[in-house]
Amino acid sequence: MKVIYLIFSIFILSEGTVLRTKENCSKKVRYDKYGFQPLCASCTGLITVASFILKFDVSEPVVLDFATIICKLFAKQPWAVCDGISSQFRDEFFYVFRRLANESPSQICGIILPDCADPTDPSESGWKVALPPKPKRKRVFKKKEKKPKMSASQNLNVLQLTDLHVDFEYKYPSEANCDDPVCCRQSVAEPKKASGYWGSVGKCDIPFWTVENMLSHINKTHMIDMVLMTGDYINHVDWEYSIEEHLSVLRKLHRLVQNSFPTTPIYWALGNHEGVPVNSFAPHNVDERFWPTWLYKEFLAMSHPWLTEGADESLLKRGSYATQIMDGLKLVSLNTGFCEVTNFFLYLNQSDPDSSMSWFVKELYESELKGEQVYVLAHIPPGDSECLEGWAFNYYRVIQRFESTIAAQFFGHDHLDYFTVFYEDMHNVSSKPIGVGYAAPSVTTFEYQNPAYRVYEVDPYNKFKIVDYTSYSADLEKATEDKAPVWEKLYSAREAYAMDDLSPVSWNTVIQKLFKNEKKREQFYKYAFRNSSPQCDVTCRQQLMCNLRMGHHNSTLYCPNL
Repeated sequence: MKVIYLIFSIFILSEGTVLRTKENCSKKVRYDKYGFQPLCASCTGLITVASFILKFDVSEPVVLDFATIICKLFAKQPWAVCDGISSQFRDEFFYVFRRLANESPSQICGIILPDCADPTDPSESGWKVALPPKPKRKRVFKKKEKKPKMSASQNLNVLQLTDLHVDFEYKYPSEANCDDPVCCRQSVAEPKKASGYWGSVGKCDIPFWTVENMLSHINKTHMIDMVLMTGDYINHVDWEYSIEEHLSVLRKLHRLVQNSFPTTPIYWALGNHEGVPVNSFAPHNVDERFWPTWLYKEFLAMSHPWLTEGADESLLKRGSYATQIMDGLKLVSLNTGFCEVTNFFLYLNQSDPDSSMSWFVKELYESELKGEQVYVLAHIPPGDSECLEGWAFNYYRVIQRFESTIAAQFFGHDHLDYFTVFYEDMHNVSSKPIGVGYAAPSVTTFEYQNPAYRVYEVDPYNKFKIVDYTSYSADLEKATEDKAPVWEKLYSAREAYAMDDLSPVSWNTVIQKLFKNEKKREQFYKYAFRNSSPQCDVTCRQQLMCNLRMGHHNSTLYCPNL
């Protein structure tokens, strides 16, 4: 039992905003004559015994103490972090473990040992959401009318802010290179590396006054027609998370953004750090005490002014909602907490938690029948290493089915600036490119990026297509207590990549150029990190190239040979 909890603890502690590496890819393993790896049989036996003991010996405190000690020794985290994580996940872990051990011990082994996964399900999808057939439409021949040429000023400006991770406990001056996972929170007389007043690129989240400065700059510089918030508003000090603190931070941030854009529609999506514990989003097939009702209610209050009738029902049920932005355009905000790999509740039943994917399909189908376009707002990109393959696989299928209805997909989570192309055949990158997912840069400086925001130019007269986008950033090393950050244009997509348009086909051409040209790749890395010297090794750089086609988890197909 201690061993199993240890594995889960280290799994949680190693989780964060990280890039998928080649080590995550499955390797060829040897199986016995029954089709199982020998280690899996031992694991299943251990789980069965542990479950039997736990029925008669409620030794949870002992297990937690042991896990905390091992966390300190092997995960090499401070006592406060290890103790906090163990306490945070205590109820959730034992609840899920008991149910799985009673119902399917082998499933636990499949979770913690990748080579023990179900051999009858090589795609790891496990389930398939039902997709409606495409509606039959009568062809109507209309005389083509010459439309007047629209000027750029008639396009819409859409602001995307993601991964703010605002730290309301940021201290200046303080230690920016501490032993904790997150720094800049304790004042010291002689810091090894002093924190910056406006923030510190490294192991620190961003102070709220820098966010205020950024929002003020945006308000004075851009005419914003719509604001998209793609999740992770809470700091990275996840071993101290509490519902009360989360609610306080969300309300402060909501007031900050709302005061900056009092008459502008603001649309929010949930990030994994909004959960308490982190990444925890319990579906309704578990005990009510675990439901994040408090969070969904708060998001309803934050989103309410811009929600159309009926949107609140889905938001309160699953943390996702759909709302009409304007004639011909709907927005769907998806709670990707239901694809998070360390949301342990999902391992009880990964099949369409709270019917989120089925609901997503229904909303898209209704829009398809009306002939309207849809923007998808979500936090975790489906091909990210923190997203379960079952969810990612089904999301990809939905994108394929509704390629003509989905006008754009907006993501965050990785803190990096990149994009992902989806294909007509997810197993063939030579097939027709049909969609693009935009992963925007983070506002937070954690880890090793300068803060940034992005503005999209949208053509409302041509199916709300993205005409261009521009990312803006501030170099915090040039800012001082007396000298505010200078927010400057980092790059525009069309200029940087010499694109005629931002269609999936054009983005696929960009991918081919990046694969072939090392100089272009180097520039891409700098854009991704907003840093002249990106903290990105060979594995990291390889993964960034993989991300360009990683709509779900198929490293063998999507990763290039550079």
